Amino acid sequence: MTAELRKLAHRLGVAPDRLDFLAGVPAEDLRALRAQAGEMLFRADKHFFVRIAALTRAVPSVIAAKLAELTLPPLLAARTTELLDPAKAVDMCSRLPDGYLADVAAALEPSRCTGVLGTIPPARAAAIARVLAGRKEWVVIGGFVSCMSWEAVVASVEQLNGEQLLRIAFVLEDLARLDDITQVLTDGQLDEMVRACAQGRLWAELATVVANLRPERAARLGERLRAIAGALEAARQAVAAGTFPAPALARLTGA
Repeated sequence: MTAELRKLAHRLGVAPDRLDFLAGVPAEDLRALRAQAGEMLFRADKHFFVRIAALTRAVPSVIAAKLAELTLPPLLAARTTELLDPAKAVDMCSRLPDGYLADVAAALEPSRCTGVLGTIPPARAAAIARVLAGRKEWVVIGGFVSCMSWEAVVASVEQLNGEQLLRIAFVLEDLARLDDITQVLTDGQLDEMVRACAQGRLWAELATVVANLRPERAARLGERLRAIAGALEAARQAVAAGTFPAPALARLTGA
């Protein structure tokens, strides 16, 4: 299952295997379809979201936050957030529990909320990321990274283990940030990545990471690969089986 198919499945709210028939469609076409689906879903009931947003703007944040938590399903809250002034939305977020915000985050379209996501305090972003990771919402987290402040990204990364980070990296919306993120990972997190590959067969995920690293970052990951007993041999077996690209292993080992 490709990263783009997983993202499309999340957008449509269906199990990824329901989209197996699209396996041969080019990634750029799947991205276009995902964008079109998001636009269609947003416009379908926009008139309703506009009214809710107007009501939210008219009352103090403390009241709006409590009303949202008690009366608005996460999807409605997400669509309303996309229409709010960022300062108002962030103020409301500060008054809502992590679990509810994680529910809302799963229904958000990040590109419509860049002003909100970019100003969420790092500690709050990290708390929500921890909840989402516990729910295995990899696509959701991967979509937010390009919109969050660097401080919020770093704080969130500190809350996640290597396997979680590997799964997020595979569906990361902004792969240009992957190298910088890898730079702040601890050796322990990199070791967890390597073990997840050797034990969980997450070779496609690792290949995505390796393809977007600078040589020095790839070399550091390669050092961890050699340091974990049996990991290098597992990588070679994955290459032989066709589940891990030979060029990716070469980048890691310098061979």
